[in-house]
Amino acid sequence: MKKILLDTNFLIDLLRFRIGTDEFLRILQEPYAIFTLSATADELKKMAKMRGSASNFAKIALEMIKSEKIKTIKVRERGADKAFLNIANKNTIIATNDMGLRKKLKSLGVKTIYLRARKHLEIG
Repeated sequence: MKKILLDTNFLIDLLRFRIGTDEFLRILQEPYAIFTLSATADELKKMAKMRGSASNFAKIALEMIKSEKIKTIKVRERGADKAFLNIANKNTIIATNDMGLRKKLKSLGVKTIYLRARKHLEIG
């Protein structure tokens, strides 16, 4: 079973562009489970305390993690990007729109899921 790890920007973009997690079914042809990292949850909590639309999306993302029962993996790293690079392996797929992180993960042979044309998800 593949683990899909959701990054902060990916969660916010799912909400911003109204894309449901059921979109994963379309692109994956194998069983999967959705996770996030404690570093991602921490970033969302910080964002939720700010003002503006990003704050609102961060609050909704935190609720989504609870309501959809997305499991949180505790990591020691404070930065989510470092944590993703340390935890990534062949059985994980990192869902992120961060181009720099995607390039680093690709060089490690790790697949990523990203938002394409603000309409659907792609895997690469």
